Amino acid sequence: MVKNKKSKKKGNKAPGAAAPQAIPAGGRRTRNSVNAGVVEGQSGVAGGPMEGIEGEDGPEQVAGPSRATQNAQATPRTRGDKRSLPQKVSDLLRNCGISPFDILNTIVDESLPQFESYRRPFYSNDNDRLTTFLTTISKSPRGKSKLEAWITSSTGVKFVGDAIGREMDELQPAYTLKGLRDITPEYIQDREADCFEQDAPFTMALLRAAAETKRQAAENTKKTPDRVCNSIMRQLLYQRSNRCLGFPAEFGFFLWATGSSRAAIEAAHTCGLSVRYQSVLNGLEMLSTHCMGLATATASGFHAFCYDNINLSTSIHVEQRGATNTPGKVTSGTFGIVYPLPNATPEAMLLQPILDNMRNPNYPGLSFEKDLEPSPDQLASILHQFEVHLIKIFDKYSPDDFTLADYDDPCLQHKPRHVIPSGRTPFHPIRVSTTEEASIKGNLKYQQEVYVDLFGLDPEKLSKYAIPSINDQLTNSRIRSGQILRVDDINDFHRRRIFQLAMGLFHAALNLVWAMLHVHRGSSTQLATIAFWIIVLEKVRLSGAKPDYHTAYAFLIQILEGVVLSAWKEICLLQDPTLTDDEKKNATATQKTKAFEKYAKSEPLASDLVQKAEALLSTYITPLPQPYTSLADDDESGSDTDSSTLDLESEEGYSGSEDDEASHEPEPAPSKSTIPPPVATGIENNPTKDKVHQNLRLLIRDTLYLLELVSAVKDGDIGRIEDILPHLAMIFRGAGSNNYCTEILHLVQCLKYMWPGSFADVMREIMIVNPSGIPGKNLATDINMEYTIREIKTLIIEKGLESTWDHVGDVSAAIENLKEIKRKIAAVLKLPHQNKGHRDVDTRSLVLRVAEKVEQEGLLKCKRNRKGNAKALSMPDLLESGGKKIRATIVTFNKKFKDFVAGQDMPGEEDELPPLGLAVFAEDDDEPPNEDEDLDLDSDLE
Repeated sequence: MVKNKKSKKKGNKAPGAAAPQAIPAGGRRTRNSVNAGVVEGQSGVAGGPMEGIEGEDGPEQVAGPSRATQNAQATPRTRGDKRSLPQKVSDLLRNCGISPFDILNTIVDESLPQFESYRRPFYSNDNDRLTTFLTTISKSPRGKSKLEAWITSSTGVKFVGDAIGREMDELQPAYTLKGLRDITPEYIQDREADCFEQDAPFTMALLRAAAETKRQAAENTKKTPDRVCNSIMRQLLYQRSNRCLGFPAEFGFFLWATGSSRAAIEAAHTCGLSVRYQSVLNGLEMLSTHCMGLATATASGFHAFCYDNINLSTSIHVEQRGATNTPGKVTSGTFGIVYPLPNATPEAMLLQPILDNMRNPNYPGLSFEKDLEPSPDQLASILHQFEVHLIKIFDKYSPDDFTLADYDDPCLQHKPRHVIPSGRTPFHPIRVSTTEEASIKGNLKYQQEVYVDLFGLDPEKLSKYAIPSINDQLTNSRIRSGQILRVDDINDFHRRRIFQLAMGLFHAALNLVWAMLHVHRGSSTQLATIAFWIIVLEKVRLSGAKPDYHTAYAFLIQILEGVVLSAWKEICLLQDPTLTDDEKKNATATQKTKAFEKYAKSEPLASDLVQKAEALLSTYITPLPQPYTSLADDDESGSDTDSSTLDLESEEGYSGSEDDEASHEPEPAPSKSTIPPPVATGIENNPTKDKVHQNLRLLIRDTLYLLELVSAVKDGDIGRIEDILPHLAMIFRGAGSNNYCTEILHLVQCLKYMWPGSFADVMREIMIVNPSGIPGKNLATDINMEYTIREIKTLIIEKGLESTWDHVGDVSAAIENLKEIKRKIAAVLKLPHQNKGHRDVDTRSLVLRVAEKVEQEGLLKCKRNRKGNAKALSMPDLLESGGKKIRATIVTFNKKFKDFVAGQDMPGEEDELPPLGLAVFAEDDDEPPNEDEDLDLDSDLE
């Protein structure tokens, strides 16, 4: 602390003392008046205007009164000074004769160094005197007007501008990128939402003040300026530095991916919202390169590889330039996806143990009784899953008083069998290739192109581990044919043995729907046929040349729910203890509905729901057992007798035409693998006496298998699907879909015998994926491929790239990141949700219409000699007839598999069904024409 020296001469002032104040005109200056002025001027040390002001090293020492005055002041006073602070200030100013603002202006003047000791503490961060001073001025209308005038002056504007500039300078580094190459998949995935309210509060406050009135700020609850202000902040950052291009680049991708024109993107760039159009294309290429790097890194480890063809319509107006030069109306290529396998281990993925199992000379092949008939555990599981489906239908159409969510009983829930790991399934699309996989050679070429040319991997290293591949049946068939062609090549990659194949579950459901529509179609004049229900539900599109899968699936489920709902009403009526037998027998549809609602409101026990579901399944859904002799009914020796023996006659013809070995096998016994099991009603309910009733049972039973397949995929339970695989094979074989039956047999054989347990689990868990990571939103691996292809095609069509394929490869590789950008931009700007998928609609009226028709026609009851029964056609029991055919030809399948392992050509299967007539999506109209007679049911998808 600097101390002031005492004056050696009487009357001299100490250094730093205030100068004597001027004497007003007419006054008389005396020593006492000077001293009094000094004392009053320095009184701030004890509560005056300078109270609390300290120097750098402590309280500033100032000159005081003379020794005599000090002695006088040291004497105790009789009364304290009771003046208030405003009175003291007023007296001080009156005595000093100087304006207080002159004092303040003098002290804060930076050109006067003698007052630095006052300025320094006055401007310190912990001193709020200046803030209080300005706040006090702003509370005065006149003071506020003066402050506004200064702020809007050139000096004030510069002051505010400097403050904003400093805030933006501090904000800028967090948004600076080196260039478009920094827009990587990791950047897109991990980038956090902007928070300018915290990062730039002053600038945001000014923008908010400009964006809304005081009344709007106080009263508006929905409309806020946040989005506009945040957008302006992003524009300002991009204007300050073209390196702050995170949002502009992503917004440019967003505009490009949503179909905006070049002019629109350039206009957005001019407004500071987007990068230039050419920069968008450059950034897309760089992003695609990053994505391909991730795919290559994934392919270097344990992974699965799936691919399918992609077809793009060019134009219906094609200039004919001769047979060889005329461009096609549809151009085709191949698109692949790489899936990492995080749970795979080197021991599990070894290829050699799989090949050893395939080449095992002691392997006898599949056995019908051992491998294709359900075990007691599988049978119990299948029946339980079916019962849960029936109970869910009860819950869906019961009164609001009942809800299945109130029950916490495992018997009312699907029993888990083998659930895939939870969480999001990562996957990496790769560039679209112009190589078509629509042939065996095309498959071989595409595989070489991807793994050697695109990924740059060593074939020798690839030959050590297996690569799972999930595709549709036709692609798998071509891959197997390529394996036969390359059987003598130098390593297992070139022999293509590294690819271990499994059936795409979506294509299985797709072909199952097609088989059911074909087999159960019948005539519109015959009750309970597909054609009949099309008329009832007015599903005209299903009568078209190429209906879409989702419409057909929903149609079948509506029939199932309507029939089951009617059966629930019947069960609730029959098991109502308060009704007499006569009341039950003569009950009307209204009374049955009341019994149903009464039971639902009674809070039934879980065990009672299960008991009723079991009764419903066996009484109304299980097909009636077929008689195996023609002696059951002599009066039906006409068309009905022919109908009842139709399956046996066709079976004999099938066995003879399938292959030469089949004719030497013993005649197969009736299948015992009926699921659900036959009812114990004996032969009194002869299905030939009421073909309509039996046809309805068969249709509902087959639809239950379809529902279980789709539901198990959605739940991510591959074990439930594995339980029903043998019966799906029988249904496909019974419907004439021989290729899909064979594909399922290959899968069953591999799961049981070819693949070691750990690798079999890897294959199981990659057949179902969850791209969203949301529980209960699982997808079959092949439908994820179809969805991704649709996204690519939609974007290509929006950009008008169908004819040139420009940037198609970049789009396909970066498609998932473009989707993520669209999702995040929509979230940042709070755009309305754009759902391209279907929305669940209320189909309750259609289901009730089915239930009403079932009640009107008495379709739940087997009526002997129902009217029109003689002319009605019996629908085949696909499960039973398919089981007979598989039993008769299983030896042939085993022989063909041995030939396949040995590299001998296998004769192809021929389907008895017409080529697939279902579109994957309703808008699919760019598929190439079917010119290959050997194409199977997937021909329209290839």
